Amino acid sequence: MTFPIAPVALRSRRAKTWSSFGQLGRKPSEYEVVTHDMNHTVGAIPLEMGPEVHGNRWLIRHRDSTALKVDALHSFRDPDQMTYRKYTQAMDQQETYVDGLLQQYGEVRESDRGLNSQALDFLATALTPARYLGHGLQMLSAYVQQLAHSSYIGNCAAFQTADQLRRVQRVAYRTRQLAGAHPLRGFGTNERATWQDHPDWQATREAIERLMVAYDWDAAFVGLNLVVKPVVDELFLKAFAEVARLLGDELDALIAENLFLDAQRSRRWTADACRAMVEADGANAFVLRERLAQWRPRGPAIIESASRLLARHAATGISAAAIADEASSGWAEFLADTGLVPEA
Repeated sequence: MTFPIAPVALRSRRAKTWSSFGQLGRKPSEYEVVTHDMNHTVGAIPLEMGPEVHGNRWLIRHRDSTALKVDALHSFRDPDQMTYRKYTQAMDQQETYVDGLLQQYGEVRESDRGLNSQALDFLATALTPARYLGHGLQMLSAYVQQLAHSSYIGNCAAFQTADQLRRVQRVAYRTRQLAGAHPLRGFGTNERATWQDHPDWQATREAIERLMVAYDWDAAFVGLNLVVKPVVDELFLKAFAEVARLLGDELDALIAENLFLDAQRSRRWTADACRAMVEADGANAFVLRERLAQWRPRGPAIIESASRLLARHAATGISAAAIADEASSGWAEFLADTGLVPEA
């Protein structure tokens, strides 16, 4: 008995199917395979428990019932196509670089012992208390990840959370090094008081604490990723590096510039996510702009106070006004990239 053989073209079309992706027209990438439709909490009853369980009620109220409509957000893709494997490889390279800096400047040059009093005052005010800022950004990023509608956005927020943990760890490590080099300076003991009481930290602290109780996902996402995080990254990473270098602290300048690479990756996916949300449903543009209008005033307040904090110890090297102008420009450029704010 003989059987007809399917034409080659027909066999090739039937060789593989990827029904979960719809009419993709191609084989999914590794990134898409390990990321697509992995959010098991999306559904009529998000968690596999009773509808009145607190977790289900929370997700329905603060994610599924918000004005933002993202049911069809499968079009969004992380511009960096980040997977766990790719992320760990990238971070391994960045951490190797930072470890090399710490060894070169610490063990070989003993640079901390050579810092003058002005530089030490600057670090005690602007660097070591930033551990609390990093913890706040870490918790908020984790919340954005936990309530994300799409696994594509959730994964981006998860890697952002890991970025903040890396930031906290590096600040803590530097705090301990500075405490060892200058035991009478109070490094490692005075940071909480500075975070809670220093007047130029209070706009930043208030913004973080307000975001902690922004439970609706769209409010948390916009407040964190479009306002607070890009602003504090401009100030406490980018501008911080400039001031540190003026004060002769090349080590902390280089570490901050390395951490700013994570901030730039966060901005890329955030801007693309905003555009994808608007493409998924045109009404989302109004929702996102409304949320941005609610949180946007926090940005100038942070810029004004943090610029004073950074410039306080810079002598004639750089003014608070110059720091504020540069931070404002960087933030405005990012907001324009989201498509929600026209370019100035």
